[in-house]
Amino acid sequence: MPPSSQQPAVTAALPIADQAAIERLLSDFAWHADRGDASALAELFLPDGALHVGGLDLNGRQAIADDCRRRAAQPGRRTRHVWSNLRIERAQPSQVVTTAIQVTYEQPGADQAMQVRVNDMADTFGKDADGHWRFATRNVARALGFAA
Repeated sequence: MPPSSQQPAVTAALPIADQAAIERLLSDFAWHADRGDASALAELFLPDGALHVGGLDLNGRQAIADDCRRRAAQPGRRTRHVWSNLRIERAQPSQVVTTAIQVTYEQPGADQAMQVRVNDMADTFGKDADGHWRFATRNVARALGFAA
């Protein structure tokens, strides 16, 4: 097989502790979103972080928190998010780029049918002033949708 004409980006090995921190952010995002904990969800992002989901471009912690509160306030709405297939695409000392898959189970209201979505996740993580990993950008793109 001929070599690819497109060379991969030079990537430093991601230390295990950093990978664990990234995995924890992915899990915490799901946990806080499912419980409507807007403040905790927003704190997973850098202060100027961005979340692109469902046609919305949310920039900064306040906009991210407000959207989480709006979703959580919908009567009878419940969600569960499950992520998998984490791929470290590029790792540098202060920035990590990943892709993953997220399955979202959503019951929009008490009397409404459950919806299931498979989303492609494209995330960029950066370190905050204290050296902790946070989401710099999170892009959620629906790949498949099902109605139960």
